[in-house]
Amino acid sequence: LTPLKKANVPIFFIVGGPGSGKGTQCDKIVAKYGLTHLSSGDLLRAEVKSGSPRGNELNKIMEQGQLVPLVSGAHLLKVFLR
Repeated sequence: LTPLKKANVPIFFIVGGPGSGKGTQCDKIVAKYGLTHLSSGDLLRAEVKSGSPRGNELNKIMEQGQLVPLVSGAHLLKVFLR
């Protein structure tokens, strides 16, 4: 088993459109239960800010108003969770 599965840690996904209050709800959950909040948007913006080749490609996609490919977002999550 992977370390995350062995740890038996619950994972919650909070989804919603822009401005729907996802961040607000996550802040409340973190404060009440001491969980960690991981925002895919924050990960994407950090990757773009890093100036890496992947970040530059993601920036082009986002500047065109397109959705970032699922595989790119999944990669960033995987790297963060290691």
